Amino acid sequence: MEPILIVDDQHDILSFIEWELKSTGVECSQADNISDAINLLKERKLSCIFLDILLDDKSSEDILRFLKSEENSLNADIPIVVMSAFIDENFISRNAGKVYKIVEKPFEPGEISSIVTNLNQAA
Repeated sequence: MEPILIVDDQHDILSFIEWELKSTGVECSQADNISDAINLLKERKLSCIFLDILLDDKSSEDILRFLKSEENSLNADIPIVVMSAFIDENFISRNAGKVYKIVEKPFEPGEISSIVTNLNQAA
C-alpha cells in the first residue's frame, strides 16, 4: 500500500492520525499547508488523502483543483477524505463526487483506520 497523505494545519490532528494509522502498519506523509501537500502529490504516489477543509494558507479546494489538473500525473484517482470540525454544506455541494468521505472532528476511536480498511477492501 502506498503512503497516505494527511493535510491539516493543526499539529495535534496530524500526530493523532499518523499515530492511529502507523499503529495499523500504514505509512503516512504529512503536510500542514497546501503548498507542501501539492509538492508531495507531485513527488510520490499516494493511496489516499485526509484533507482538512479549513487551512491557514489557502483553500483546500486548491488541492482538489490540482488533482483534476493535467499537472497531476501520479495521483489522478486518489480517494479524498475531507475532515472538518464544521461541515460546510457549500463546500460539499461544490465538490460532490470528488470526495470519498467526509469525517467530522473530533474523530471517534478507530474511525480513521476503519476508513482506510474500507478503502483497501474496495480497491
